[in-house]
Amino acid sequence: MAGMNDDFKEKVRQSSDIIDVISGYVPLKKKGRDYWACCPFHGEKTPSFSVSKEKQFFYCYGCHVGGDVFEFVRKIENCTFPEALKVLANRANIPIPEFKKTAEDRAREAQQASLEHVNEIAARYFVACLQKTAFGKKAYAYLQGRGITDKTIADFSLGAALPSYHSLLLNLQKHGCSVQDMAQAGLIREREGRYHDLFFNRVMIPIKDARGKVVAFGGRVLDDGVPKYLNTGETALFQKREILFGLDIAIKAIRTKRLAVVVEGYMDAISLHAAGIDYAVASLGTAFSKEHAKLLARLVDTVVLSYDSDDAGKRNAVRAVSILKEAEVPVKVLTVPEVKDPDEYIRKYGKDEFERLVATALDGTEFQIRYTIGKNNNENLAGKVKTVSNLIPFLIESKNAIARAGYVRLIAQLLTIDEELINGEYRRAAGKNKNAEVAAFPAHNFREQQTLMAWEQAERKLLGVFIHVSALLPEYQDEIIRIGFVNPARQSIFTTLQSLVGKSQQEIASELFTSEDEGVKQEVALILTDDVENEATPERAGIMARDCLKQMEKNKLEKVFEEHSRQADAYERAGDPRFMEELQKSQAIKDKIKRLYGDD
Repeated sequence: MAGMNDDFKEKVRQSSDIIDVISGYVPLKKKGRDYWACCPFHGEKTPSFSVSKEKQFFYCYGCHVGGDVFEFVRKIENCTFPEALKVLANRANIPIPEFKKTAEDRAREAQQASLEHVNEIAARYFVACLQKTAFGKKAYAYLQGRGITDKTIADFSLGAALPSYHSLLLNLQKHGCSVQDMAQAGLIREREGRYHDLFFNRVMIPIKDARGKVVAFGGRVLDDGVPKYLNTGETALFQKREILFGLDIAIKAIRTKRLAVVVEGYMDAISLHAAGIDYAVASLGTAFSKEHAKLLARLVDTVVLSYDSDDAGKRNAVRAVSILKEAEVPVKVLTVPEVKDPDEYIRKYGKDEFERLVATALDGTEFQIRYTIGKNNNENLAGKVKTVSNLIPFLIESKNAIARAGYVRLIAQLLTIDEELINGEYRRAAGKNKNAEVAAFPAHNFREQQTLMAWEQAERKLLGVFIHVSALLPEYQDEIIRIGFVNPARQSIFTTLQSLVGKSQQEIASELFTSEDEGVKQEVALILTDDVENEATPERAGIMARDCLKQMEKNKLEKVFEEHSRQADAYERAGDPRFMEELQKSQAIKDKIKRLYGDD
């Protein structure tokens, strides 16, 4: 890991007992060798979250999240690995070493610190203006009129910008902030050679990152002035595509419910929170991004999009559904009836009615289908052909074959055309799209639900052996490379293990959990839940390794046998004399399997 040497990381790990760390967040109860609790990452009433003091490892049998102490802090604090390392270092009173930085690094860090400082002072100033000025009373009355409670005002640090062009600038200067920092933070702008405040005569909403640091601001006028909403432009601290407004406040509820409602703007999110919908976040307009999807993917089982009910909102919901499907996040769409947006709806009908809409939200792909059909002219065959062409990308995005069949059936019913015609168009398009025909079910949801084949068990057990007894790996390395792994995540784990020979189990696990691939981390968690290899002697580990490799090679030979058999059948049907050659090859493989493994 860049910037953090191994000695420092190991020192922090040794000083951070996982039971002590997790107990600071979750009450643990000892049962047998392990400790148990209700999982902090998904809502449950029966404890399925286990922590092993011996292994220094946690695993939830409900949501299949697992890892070491670093991974727990990373997930619970919603932070990066380096940030988790620093959290644990500070907890253990271990000085964080100073690493050599380039002049560019130091300049960038200094700029970031300056912008964070000026934003924080500005946020406090806006709060003071709301609480202590005559204009603040007017802004407060406006917020109350929208159903926003005192608690919500405090939770979101809402404030007010005075009807003055220079009040913020002058206040920041009193606190020693430079004009350059104010400008780079997007708080002031130049006009005709003079600087003046960007925000005035507005209710002010600080925009914070997932850890609660102010990175930007939004302002809303109290009357019919324009623009109605004004936001800080993108800065060194603030990139709209990376920030979900309200996530710092909503993250606990989102983790518990495994559900997030995503709305377009911050006032929608604030109104939902004021009404008790504490799992709402906003994408700051309709610019839902891949980065937003990635943020939510590790927190939720489902995302419900609740954009404005106008056509622009629906179009952007269609786009957001595709982004979430690509990230393999189950997604639904809620369209509020009769009113323009969620803010208006919840103020008119209340929390219970809104949650009823959440519970009955439309499947994301079905929403895409119904919206697209509704926007096209389907009165004649040419129109229907065009509509089907527009719908095919949504079918390609759907990785679940059963669900995809249902969508085809729905399209056929709505357009009154034959299903096979749609399937034909899908197959032609899928043949040109290398990403189309992937696993029928999302790997992160289905992998643990299926019964593992013998070869899959062998792949996991083999990796478990070498995680626990890494010194054995060189002895079997060449044979493993020759046979290979079917599962890409397990192949990736093996590649990493080759560079970790001689390390302890905890050191290896810690390194593997730094992977950015969630599939890899899940595989590691599942491997480490197996107690068999943990107690294996080197001799016993060697026996298990050989047994696993035997099963993996058998599977490889059976695949080759099947390939030659299929080719022989194809040649025979075509009257091609080469079928005899393929038949002989398949028989030779079958004989080898029988000779080596005693199979019939």
